[in-house]
Amino acid sequence: MRKGKMKNSIVTIAMAMMLSVTAVVGFGTNAKAKNASDKWYSFNNLNVDQDCAWQVKEDTSKVYVHPVSGPAIYYTVQGLSAGTTYKASDKHVIPTGSKASITNHVFEWRIDTKNNPSARLHMERKIERSVDTSGYWSPDSIGTYTIYG
Repeated sequence: MRKGKMKNSIVTIAMAMMLSVTAVVGFGTNAKAKNASDKWYSFNNLNVDQDCAWQVKEDTSKVYVHPVSGPAIYYTVQGLSAGTTYKASDKHVIPTGSKASITNHVFEWRIDTKNNPSARLHMERKIERSVDTSGYWSPDSIGTYTIYG
């Protein structure tokens, strides 16, 4: 093999290796919302309504909800900013077993713009039953799910 041809082959192989490393690194990284850790919730359907614990909402993403057991219930996202609680979404029924993203305005409607607001799920029963509705939720959604609102 001639020197020039060999040199071109080495350069081509080196570039191909660099591109493959770049592709692996690129595929391994994904965009993440700031507070997307799932929290467990459980709602007793003998109660009329109930709230989850507050979690800090750090961006304008949708709220993630994934009910895994029990009858379907109503979900509303509420916000908390500067000591004031406010309704930040419409009320939605999310079927058990589905993964959902609820459009909300917790971050946009915050009163104190220097600090992040908090979000929670307000839950209401559809029917009175002696069984819990349980699942996962997070204030900042990272996936693409069925959108409510």
